[in-house]
Amino acid sequence: MGLAVWITPFFLEVETPFLKILLVGGIPLLLGLGLISTFSGTLIDFEKKKIKRYQSMLWVKTGKWEPLPGINHAELIHHTYQHRNLPNGISPTISSEITTYKCVLKLEGNELLVFDYAREKDAIRALAQIQKGLQLY
Repeated sequence: MGLAVWITPFFLEVETPFLKILLVGGIPLLLGLGLISTFSGTLIDFEKKKIKRYQSMLWVKTGKWEPLPGINHAELIHHTYQHRNLPNGISPTISSEITTYKCVLKLEGNELLVFDYAREKDAIRALAQIQKGLQLY
């Protein structure tokens, strides 16, 4: 939206001061960049035997490295379920089958560490990296 506000004066004649156009377009653009860059994840360092659960904003990852518990087993499973949106009287009720692919790590003390993926090839790639890391472990 902010980009559209910035481009408009090039195509239409406007009497709005240039500084106001910059501010009105810049604020949504900065908010959008902040939202796009916000995500979370997990990093595993098999060589140093550490794990970090992080939050990222503006591509800066914050989190604390912790000791990695022993990993007894790693496997790939898939979970398929039926998803339906809530009927609201306006939009049609849509039902779909969704499959989630999970890399499951069984840790010491019967704890589980699960990574979810929407695409099978991403889950297979992650499991391969985990198995490769377990050889160093």
